[in-house]
Amino acid sequence: MQAKVLELFRDIQQEFGFGCLFISHDLAVVDTLSSWVGVLYKGRLVEQGIGNQVMGNPRHDYTRRLIASLPVPDPQEQSRRREEHRALLGI
Repeated sequence: MQAKVLELFRDIQQEFGFGCLFISHDLAVVDTLSSWVGVLYKGRLVEQGIGNQVMGNPRHDYTRRLIASLPVPDPQEQSRRREEHRALLGI
């Protein structure tokens, strides 16, 4: 269901030049829909930029934690990300 809704948003954006403010903790979804990404932490904008730049080179710890928490299909990569996520949280 989520994939269909995201696909519909993407189609509307392309066909009509539709723009919207999309808010989510799921950066994978944000990356799918957005060309420009802003990351809020405790109500403050801590990072912003072109989506693939923010996702590929996060500068703020909170952005790194969000990215590290994303699931990936490779079990070894998922394990590495979980360890990175724990290290960022200090656990």
